[in-house]
Amino acid sequence: MKRTLLTMILTTVVCLLIVNQTMEQGRAKHQSQDDAAQVMKLDEEFRLAKLKNDTTTLDRILADSLDETNQNGNSRKKVQFVELFTQFKIASLTTDESQVRVTGDTAVVTGSQTETNECGVDRMRFMRVYVKGNRGWQLLASMQFRSPETSISA
Repeated sequence: MKRTLLTMILTTVVCLLIVNQTMEQGRAKHQSQDDAAQVMKLDEEFRLAKLKNDTTTLDRILADSLDETNQNGNSRKKVQFVELFTQFKIASLTTDESQVRVTGDTAVVTGSQTETNECGVDRMRFMRVYVKGNRGWQLLASMQFRSPETSISA
């Protein structure tokens, strides 16, 4: 009798642990999908803020410790980056393709974009690292480079 009762209790505990683990995995996957959607939305806000020279939005999106390197090899911190967009005009900026990978409080967005400005048209690859902190998701690092086979001068 005791043996049967012990077996039933252990079976119940194991079943509950399996159900709990499955639910936790489902919640983690759902959270990761939510985070990915939030990051992609923020990345689009970043694109539009550069296009519209919206320095208020840039200031909100960029982490205080931002490191950015552009397609010319110029590196900037947050203050320099925001200052650049008080004057630098982009005629068009499209994201040609992108994907996001989220791990915990870090997200990496990679893809390609096409930018038209006073220097011509650049087709570029990019990688942006977002981190989730007290102020939500923010851009911590950004690097882009020209796709050598597709850049054109105006």
